[in-house]
Amino acid sequence: MILLVTGGAGFIGSNFVKHRLQTTDDKMIILDSLTYAGVLDNLKEYLNDSNLLIPKTQDDLLSVTKQIGERLSYAVPDGSAELKRLTSKLEGFNPNYVESDLYDMVKDILKKDKVVFVVANIIDSKTDQALMRLSDVVVHFAAESHVDRSIFDADAFIKTNVYGTYTLLEAAKNVSNLKKFIHISTDEVYGHAIGKSFKEADPLNPRNPYSSAKAAVDRMAYAYHQTYGIPIVIARPSNNFGSNQYPEKLIPVMTIKALKNEPLPVYGDGRQERDWLYVEDTARAIDLLIKSGKIGEAYNIAGNNERENISIVRKILEITGRSEKLIDHVKDRPGHDVRYSIDDSKIKDLGWVQDRDFDKQFEYTVNWYIQNQNWWEKILNKDQEYKAFMKAWYEER
Repeated sequence: MILLVTGGAGFIGSNFVKHRLQTTDDKMIILDSLTYAGVLDNLKEYLNDSNLLIPKTQDDLLSVTKQIGERLSYAVPDGSAELKRLTSKLEGFNPNYVESDLYDMVKDILKKDKVVFVVANIIDSKTDQALMRLSDVVVHFAAESHVDRSIFDADAFIKTNVYGTYTLLEAAKNVSNLKKFIHISTDEVYGHAIGKSFKEADPLNPRNPYSSAKAAVDRMAYAYHQTYGIPIVIARPSNNFGSNQYPEKLIPVMTIKALKNEPLPVYGDGRQERDWLYVEDTARAIDLLIKSGKIGEAYNIAGNNERENISIVRKILEITGRSEKLIDHVKDRPGHDVRYSIDDSKIKDLGWVQDRDFDKQFEYTVNWYIQNQNWWEKILNKDQEYKAFMKAWYEER
């Protein structure tokens, strides 16, 4: 089976790719534009000089530079922010710049390798169409995913999450080989869960730009199934945690700040509740949906581990051996949902079981950041977009 995985260098996407490669004989096409949260190091053991590709498409006919013994640069104007970002992202790798037919090149690589990584944006319809023709199943993770960033600047969330998904669906509409298109949505599309746990048939009521964009494409995917017969299955997982999570979300941010003995910024009173789902369990649930998920249906994936944010922060301080005096209650973010909670009975009817011990997985996750400081220090030291956002967002709090 050949899977097309969008956003495969991100947190959940890369964990899914590794899980699937380790447990199946699948071949994998990974499509990722390596925006700020895409990290090639997440998949470095699967990448080599022949299977990391940058396609030259009609939209990319700009300046290209090549230095002897170094990687090929992306087709963007020299000195641009895009070139600087991708140069940093590709450090230590040697991608191939593809001027020939992408379809043929990927097809040839998959004859001898299990993985092809294509550095391109899902908005690029030509790339989408070429890769969709080769794929049995699509697992669509690619999205801007940080609520804080969506409040700060919603533009990228509309372009990537909405228009990018539309472009993928249009490509899927034009092929006959596709068996399933797993669209990764989120529990946040339901909004506040006051006194209840949402079921799949409950109304969607998103309350921030990120979740509203995800709700829009959740329903767009469903509409493309109803209208064009695309074999859509929608997954709505709860808050994921685990290794390799970009250091802007709660657990990595608080862990890193604790390790650096910096104040831990807690929104408001910290009493907001989230349901925590270990990322490898998300991967197993998607496996199940590929195998048994009913086309045209949505499935909640719960962790059944509801915790207040402040309790998560205190647990991090306990594991890292830091004082609770580092907790700094800051101004809450606008439209902050108090609680997320979903009912996962529907996927349990397919045989889904989530029986990992939360405390053990949580401690493992925090220790991963303790033991892999080189991974996150590279981001903190070299990612200018990350540093600019964190400074701008927290400066006013």
